[in-house]
Amino acid sequence: MKKIIIIITIIIIAIIAIFFIKSNYKNIKFGNNMSNKSADEIANYILDINSYELTANVTIESNKNTNVYVMKEKCIKDSNLFKHEILEPENVRGISFTYDGTNLKVENSNLSLNKIYENYPYIGENTITLMSFINDYMESNETNVSENEKEIVLETKLKNGNKYIAYKKLYINKSTASPTRLEIQDITQKTSIYILYNEIKINNLQKEDILAFKLKEISNDI
Repeated sequence: MKKIIIIITIIIIAIIAIFFIKSNYKNIKFGNNMSNKSADEIANYILDINSYELTANVTIESNKNTNVYVMKEKCIKDSNLFKHEILEPENVRGISFTYDGTNLKVENSNLSLNKIYENYPYIGENTITLMSFINDYMESNETNVSENEKEIVLETKLKNGNKYIAYKKLYINKSTASPTRLEIQDITQKTSIYILYNEIKINNLQKEDILAFKLKEISNDI
């Protein structure tokens, strides 16, 4: 009887171990190995992003000067949730914009700035954001997907562009399926805004990761 119990126990443990090994293998293969995906499959994966968190270096060129910023960005598409925070340069560090789908919060702890704008129009169309590129690409009638040895490039001509912001190009790493940089161009296709993504996490955000405030509590003090 003892031998039977031991054998049954070993079989159960073996079955459980095999189940977990297979499950983990599938998750690792699906989540990390993008090298066998086609350009169209990776493009669709990016265009179908629902949430992301990233940090980026943003270079803005004008006729007079060049300005460089380091920014943190969070977004959940389905809920229209968005947060944009400036990390550098020091003189504007800490300025953030948080949108909860209805209200906009602007704050900067260094300047004692804390303001709520109720019933604010949707700000997810901020032209330098990744979600803005996705929206522009999906709405445009002029798009293109190309690739080289290491990258896939999504290009679009903005449906409602202007002479300063008319074209956008998003570069995606083939191996990781992660965006690496975004170029925004004027009507002559000269790059005016260059965004280099330092790190990005896709589809892992919850509502609480963006909304760290309650409107009723703050509005009483304003």
